[in-house]
Amino acid sequence: MIKIYTDGGCDKNPGGTGGWAFRIIDGDEITERSGRVESTTNNRMELMAAVQALESLQNSTDVELFSDSQYLVRGMKEWIFGWYKRGWKLKDGSPVKNVEIWQKLQQFSQLHKIKWNWVRGHADDPNNNRVDKLVQDAMKGKIITSGTARIRAASATPAVKLVKHKGKPVAVKIALKSSGDVMIDIPTEIKIDAIHLQKLIEDLVAALREVEES
Repeated sequence: MIKIYTDGGCDKNPGGTGGWAFRIIDGDEITERSGRVESTTNNRMELMAAVQALESLQNSTDVELFSDSQYLVRGMKEWIFGWYKRGWKLKDGSPVKNVEIWQKLQQFSQLHKIKWNWVRGHADDPNNNRVDKLVQDAMKGKIITSGTARIRAASATPAVKLVKHKGKPVAVKIALKSSGDVMIDIPTEIKIDAIHLQKLIEDLVAALREVEES
């Protein structure tokens, strides 16, 4: 039986920089991976860690998965059956959050025989503590993409779009887009009216000078 330890986190929940990580123990072989995601939530990262781990398995197999997330473990052991019967709705009729990730986990649970285990976080489980450390590293940009090799993740790239009204530019929109090993989970966009644009440019120029001089 393959053992999997997963963890996820977000430095500012919701909407902050998140990280996910997993550790797969298959006999004497250990595989670790992690990733960083911008503009996300803690719960999404907990689910994403499990998805990424199960996605990495080559063949259908017996799996024992350990997580310190009650949201993930109870979701897969208790809640998901009712959600599915109700068309991915809660009892009050509202849609299930993070439904696309839950649906992926449901597919994997049909492919593999998975035993979902909850472990207390920040306790005495060395494997849980290990994936927690990988998550903290990932949120800082230090991620593992293959085996135990670490690389520095690129920052998300800002994209600027001019907003026009009756053919005249009136504002700009700045959005984050995925770059390198960083993905944008929840679309993030701010609109800056023309009256505030000059001040923004001055602040950016001042910040750039400070970076160049440091």
